[in-house]
Amino acid sequence: MSLKLLICSNETRGLGRFRRALSLSRFLQAHLQDVSILILTGSSMIHGFRLPPGVDLIKLPTLSWHGGWAFTSKYLPLPFEEVRRLRERIIMETALVYQPHLFLVDLFPPGIGEELLSTLQALKDGRRTALAFGLRDVRDEPELVQARWQADHTIPVLEDFYDEIWVYGCQTLYDPIKEYQLPDSVAQKVRFCGYLGTELPAASPEETRRKLGIARKTFVLVTVGGGGDGFPVLDAYLRALEVLPRSLELSSLLVGGPDLPEAEQEVVRRRCEEMAKIQPERPVKFIEFSPQLLEYMAAADLVVSMAGYNTLVEILTLGKRALVIPRVRHNLEQFIRASLFERLGLIRMLHPDQLSPERTAEAIQAALDGPPPSRQRLLEVGLEMNGLDQVKAHVLRLLGERGLLPQPSR
Repeated sequence: MSLKLLICSNETRGLGRFRRALSLSRFLQAHLQDVSILILTGSSMIHGFRLPPGVDLIKLPTLSWHGGWAFTSKYLPLPFEEVRRLRERIIMETALVYQPHLFLVDLFPPGIGEELLSTLQALKDGRRTALAFGLRDVRDEPELVQARWQADHTIPVLEDFYDEIWVYGCQTLYDPIKEYQLPDSVAQKVRFCGYLGTELPAASPEETRRKLGIARKTFVLVTVGGGGDGFPVLDAYLRALEVLPRSLELSSLLVGGPDLPEAEQEVVRRRCEEMAKIQPERPVKFIEFSPQLLEYMAAADLVVSMAGYNTLVEILTLGKRALVIPRVRHNLEQFIRASLFERLGLIRMLHPDQLSPERTAEAIQAALDGPPPSRQRLLEVGLEMNGLDQVKAHVLRLLGERGLLPQPSR
């Protein structure tokens, strides 16, 4: 009998949660026997990723997040409540027909607009599915998280429905039990997994650099995640190129992300083309999106990025020098995470209010001159990167304790 997992990535912007769900699925599919994994996602870029055998997707209507509790339909010209009901029905029917042994939810325990509550209740009543909530290391300022979780009834949902809460981070670095003042009824369900890490790309850095046409130049990758608010980072990097010493031979690849508005894409593309003509010794290229981002990162000498969970974990796993410019509008998650990692000496951070060409150029040079975050350094600061292994262990343990682990087929 196949082990069946259902993962809800709760995507509203960018690619982070879907990429995390896909990374978990790839790892579990490769390291567990006879497992089927179904991902529920609202991401509009799922076609850009190759799925491993045994993993499939259910596409939910896409929503846009506007800060706080403000959500709208991204593509369908329908009121939010109609789209929410549609998503709720798709989730419910998928769960009832698929009958997963484990339902793993990311980001919003009740779902967006409480769209998961009916499914959680049905699965709890059926007693054939374990329920786990995956929580990344940092959500936002503690006071705001506490207020939001009170307003959307998150704490009662965690108390009433979920068997466990898997934190994708290290308690010694950032403790959500303490920061978000979780009651004992919820705190006792928390299991710290460490950071999820990432598996190394199949292509070697040398092979990737050959494909990109980069020889002995210093290769800088600039990535802004989904790209919805990434233009200032791309703009700051291009302006910094104009003031960096000509003796610094760079080859740059800028990746915009699927949510970077078309008008901003065109501005960045045109400026890259103009700069390549003015400074031919410094090749600079822009692409909208690539599922090979991890390969590019592995080949890079420096990564300039925002501070999303997946991006920083990949930077640390690959041991890359990084200049990080965190998002500070609507949510301080990225700023808090980047500040923690900078204090440990793992990255260099530049506040988005300081993106003058000169300050950005200085930060780029300093990041290139500094040491990369070695595995030894990660161990010294107590940063555990074996989260994928820990999640696998938690899956097997939780299902075993609940008597839900299917017996191998004879």
